[in-house]
Amino acid sequence: MLFYGDHLPGFYSTAYSDKKNILGLHETDYFIWPNQASRSANTKLDAVSSGYTSSNYFSAQLAEHLNAKVSPYLAFLAEMHQAIPAMSVPDSSGSSSAPTYLDSNSNLIKKKNLSKQAKQLLHDYQLIQYDMSVGKNYLKDTGFVDSPK
Repeated sequence: MLFYGDHLPGFYSTAYSDKKNILGLHETDYFIWPNQASRSANTKLDAVSSGYTSSNYFSAQLAEHLNAKVSPYLAFLAEMHQAIPAMSVPDSSGSSSAPTYLDSNSNLIKKKNLSKQAKQLLHDYQLIQYDMSVGKNYLKDTGFVDSPK
């Protein structure tokens, strides 16, 4: 099981007045709790890959922790998580025009400073998300999101 809170309560009305608080207001703890029968019981995630993440990576992290077989999509997300440890929608860092990207130490990364590989993965991710949400769903019958049997 994976547990996390997706937001802080709304009574922090003055917290946004200090730009240094904005990113911290979007952080939340999470944990993966395998049952005792699981092979991954009592195993901790390494700090680098689990210190900072975003909810879009949770399925891939959970599968990795459980040493489960994964779909090509979850394998893609695992690779992307290595390149861009955390990302969020616009405005979580105080900029309403661009998403926020963080490295594994919670340092902001500007899109222009991402590695060539990270930029390519991000571009591919955007195409995948577009296809799955409002595109023509080309990936539907390719097995891209299907779990291996």
